[in-house]
Amino acid sequence: MARQSPKPCMHAGCGTLVYDGSGYCVKHAGDAEKEWIKASDESGRGGRPWRRLRDQVLRRDGYLCQCEDCAKKPVPLVAHEVDHIDNTRGSDGRLSDDPDNLRAINRDCHRRKTQREAAAGRKGGVGRKFG
Repeated sequence: MARQSPKPCMHAGCGTLVYDGSGYCVKHAGDAEKEWIKASDESGRGGRPWRRLRDQVLRRDGYLCQCEDCAKKPVPLVAHEVDHIDNTRGSDGRLSDDPDNLRAINRDCHRRKTQREAAAGRKGGVGRKFG
C-alpha cells in the first residue's frame, strides 16, 4: 500500500512534515484537541443561542435580504445569512448581537459587504459603520 505524502504541521509557524493523517507533528499533537474544546462561557457562532437569534432575525425580515442594494430592487434577493450592521467591537472584543444590529442578508451581498469592509480596514477605516 502506498504511503500518504507528507504535509506540513497545521500549527502556525511549524514546518515539520507530518506523515500520518493527524495534521500535527508530535510537538503540537495536543493542538488538535484544543481546536474542538471551547470555554464554557463561549458558545461560538454555531451555538444554540446564536442559531435561535439568527432564526428570529430571518423570520423578522421575512427571509429577504435587507442590504442597501436589495432595498433598491422591486424584489429583494432571498436571505441566507444574518449580518452585523455595525461591526465595531465592544470593549470585550465582541460584536453586538442586539437584534437592532442584525439583519437578514443574501450570501452574495454579505460577501461583497465583507470585502468592502476588509478593503476599508486595510486603508485604516477599521470600526466604521458600513451598509
